[in-house]
Amino acid sequence: MKHTCLPALLLLLTGCEPAQFAGGTALPDGSVYAGDLENGLFHGQGELSWPDGRRYEGEFRQGRMTGQGRYVFGDGCSYDGEMLDGDFDGNGRYACGETVWEGEFQQGELLTGSVAWDNGEAYQGEFQGWEPSGQGHRTTVEGAHYEGTFANGYLVQGSYRDEQGYRYQGGFEYSYYNGEGELTQPDGTVIRATFEYGEANGEGVRIRQDGDGEPVEEPGYFVAGQYYASKQAWRGSDRQLKAAVEARLYSEADRLQSMFSTLAPQRPGVRDVYLLIVGGDGTSPVFAKEVDWVSQRLGTVFDIAQRQLRLSNGSGDKFPLATRTSVRESLKALDAVMDPDEDLLLVHLVSHGDDNGDFKLAEHKLPLNDLSVADGKQWLDGLNARHQWIIVSACYSGLWKDALANPERAIFTSAAPDRTSFGCSDDSERTWFSAALYGDALNAGVGDPAAWFNAANRRVTEMEREQGIEEDAHSLPQQAVGKAFLRWWRQ
Repeated sequence: MKHTCLPALLLLLTGCEPAQFAGGTALPDGSVYAGDLENGLFHGQGELSWPDGRRYEGEFRQGRMTGQGRYVFGDGCSYDGEMLDGDFDGNGRYACGETVWEGEFQQGELLTGSVAWDNGEAYQGEFQGWEPSGQGHRTTVEGAHYEGTFANGYLVQGSYRDEQGYRYQGGFEYSYYNGEGELTQPDGTVIRATFEYGEANGEGVRIRQDGDGEPVEEPGYFVAGQYYASKQAWRGSDRQLKAAVEARLYSEADRLQSMFSTLAPQRPGVRDVYLLIVGGDGTSPVFAKEVDWVSQRLGTVFDIAQRQLRLSNGSGDKFPLATRTSVRESLKALDAVMDPDEDLLLVHLVSHGDDNGDFKLAEHKLPLNDLSVADGKQWLDGLNARHQWIIVSACYSGLWKDALANPERAIFTSAAPDRTSFGCSDDSERTWFSAALYGDALNAGVGDPAAWFNAANRRVTEMEREQGIEEDAHSLPQQAVGKAFLRWWRQ
């Protein structure tokens, strides 16, 4: 939590009638001062402490916290550095949790310097309102670099590079390549075009080396990053692609049945956990990445090796496609092997979400219908499995909590009904809510659903504050744990 200003302190002791005693000077607001005085004012070295746990140690000048000092807030956050009239002003270091801001402060705000977030990311450069703003350089834990002009925490014009060998120069929007730009791929191919959401679209130029190593410019037409010699060539290729998509669709029923056949039977006398993970939007790589990661993390606390089904768009042929049909059939398949009274059905859904609650299902070149809250409720209500734990990581997912809540369900959602959630950009490894829920919060144990959710909720709030997201835009994750579910889970 950032504290942007401190109360200025100018105390003429004779004017506010403090009480002096052996331990220091007590002030009307309950604070206590111990230290040097000059002409009735705090002046020199001193310590001021408040009943709510705040404490300042350092220099005072003419009754104000001015000079070198250390200010500790009631929540444990602290500032070490130069002060002027009660504000951070000058060179200093502000720490809150594992996140640290350092640099040149003025009137309580960081102007230039650096921040190291507790998720491993870092930024160095100019700030405004505690967010990267102006010229700067940001690095991610995966080794990516964003450098150039920032606004409201995001790069808007500049360059990108990563350890895979991708290089980009041009416009950005919310970490996506956006606008006129030039992308150099790891094999040396250069694309000059207009980018939308990270991919080249429309007319542009591809530059490759010929057999003699000389660059060859190839004017053409781009669709979702794919190069075609002309718009007409794209249309012909598009027909071939649609034929391949059709063939894929015809094979999906066999792929689903093959996956269903691997499910292990229910074990009498054992509370088995059966898991369904759905990565909905294949046009955003973060969701496909999350499917594998969530499976791996839950495998550390539940015996799900042969009791899980994974559906994912954007994963190639690795898993069956995530469609309304495959989701419904997967729920039926799990329900058929479970003991409805003894076992747990655990469902994790991750994708983009619409403001009406629709869960987005999308695959490149394949139009899919989204999954509505009403359909999800109907399908889950129609199962024999009594005990269900549903987790939805998507914007506006609180609408799922409102619809699904009942005494025998536990429901976690990444956002309130009217809020978006975060962590869906192409360079993300996982959504923020999932990163929190299956990170350290999972290590604390899942025996207490409320405690598990609260730990994740706190972490999400910390991440949003660290990234400078205004409080009225926080995602506000939601939970609803039924009393009957909780009694059964605690047995």
